Amino acid sequence: MKQAIKILLRRQGDSLVRLTGLLYRRGYLIESLSVVPDSLQGHVQVKAVVTNSQAAPRQLFSHVSKLVDVVRVEDCYLGG
Repeated sequence: MKQAIKILLRRQGDSLVRLTGLLYRRGYLIESLSVVPDSLQGHVQVKAVVTNSQAAPRQLFSHVSKLVDVVRVEDCYLGG
């Protein structure tokens, strides 16, 4: 199942590495990853499109929200 999420991360040296490492360890295939600075100082907005045939859609939110640097996680519409 393909999923897209938006994640607001605190900008730290290894926050993006932690996020991608978590996705890899949980069996999510990263199809697309977009990172842009956020209007909040010291934060970045990450949009990730991932695929995982075994995990329930809500599991992704649960896994990602437990990371220390994550401020907010929300669904992102996949056009098409």
